[in-house]
Amino acid sequence: MSALADRIARCVVDQYAKLPKRGKPAAKGTGPVKQEWTVLAGFVVENTQTQALTCVALGTGLKCQHRQQLSAFGDSVHDSHAEIIARRALVVYLMGQLLEDPPQSIFAKQHTFALHDHIRLHLYSSQCPCGDAAIESLQGTLGQHEQPPIKRRRTTIDTSVVRGHQGFDTLGALRLKPGRADSIPTLSLSCSDKIARWNALGVQGSLLASLIAPVYIASMVIGDLYNHASIDRALNRRTAAALADKELPGGYRANVCEIHPTAVQFERSQTALTAANAEITTADASIYWHQGAPSSAALVNGVKQGSKLARGQCQKEKLRPAICKLSLLNQFIALSQRLRPELLIGSEHCSYRCIKRRSQAYQQAKALLLDSEQFAGWTCCPSEYEAFDCSGSAVS
Repeated sequence: MSALADRIARCVVDQYAKLPKRGKPAAKGTGPVKQEWTVLAGFVVENTQTQALTCVALGTGLKCQHRQQLSAFGDSVHDSHAEIIARRALVVYLMGQLLEDPPQSIFAKQHTFALHDHIRLHLYSSQCPCGDAAIESLQGTLGQHEQPPIKRRRTTIDTSVVRGHQGFDTLGALRLKPGRADSIPTLSLSCSDKIARWNALGVQGSLLASLIAPVYIASMVIGDLYNHASIDRALNRRTAAALADKELPGGYRANVCEIHPTAVQFERSQTALTAANAEITTADASIYWHQGAPSSAALVNGVKQGSKLARGQCQKEKLRPAICKLSLLNQFIALSQRLRPELLIGSEHCSYRCIKRRSQAYQQAKALLLDSEQFAGWTCCPSEYEAFDCSGSAVS
């Protein structure tokens, strides 16, 4: 698999290199220059009949919005970590694929839309996903302000939610972003936790679950901070244990994605820049791109670079990120009107959360997952941040 893993990583890195400079890490400062670093993640479609690999969505980013920064209108992105940005871009790509003619689409139409048998989906990340997968690799590499105050006897399961890099002795725990102890806490769970959840519910999300069968990751290819046992525990074994002996609705399962390292290096990674003896700083911006998009787009603080959230009102459509909740909702409604208009009956004044919950099988599988010991502490998005309709207006 090492050759294929490197090809998957190269596919994403090469696609990133083709994108315009806007939003990409750069040199910062006029005195001592610091080089911005970031994480790159991307989804690659493999055609097993032709062995062709195609990068279909990617994202970069390290930042996350704390609660005081969140918008109630669904017009911004709360979590801008690379894997999450890439997954949101992938959802836009999947929607587009549902409208493609059968020979060009990755989907086959049977009782519902499902990936063709010869199509596999891979996820690449230039660095180990934050959270449980990375906690052992990070131990000993962090500054003193990020180290746990006391080392206790190591445990393997803790149903509480741990803050970022705290509690190195607790493995298998859900962790909130960001990792740094001196930063403002958020409501967003770590990338490890979210990918583990994708291994149960699929990457398509709850909206698209009304139209397609769950889409699972066949493999994950990881660059820096690679520790196979830790990553497998965080992404695969937690989910398998959570769903053991549970009857999932049709199509859902405890997916086990292959885990592989890669020798391909991302030039803007922390490791690459440190090896070049550069003074480094974290990048403020994120970018996202998906196949079919005219270009990539840049985000800062969850909104398009150069724009600002207006207090108490929804952003105009042209200013919203295409991957924010409100934009995805409107794309889903337009898609459903063409493919399955009956899904929208009675939804004229429904909230985003209400429409999400119409996928009964997805919600049943989610309930089984979150009812488990491993995921019982999951921090759900407060209802007030999903109470908007397709116009961005609050639904009472």
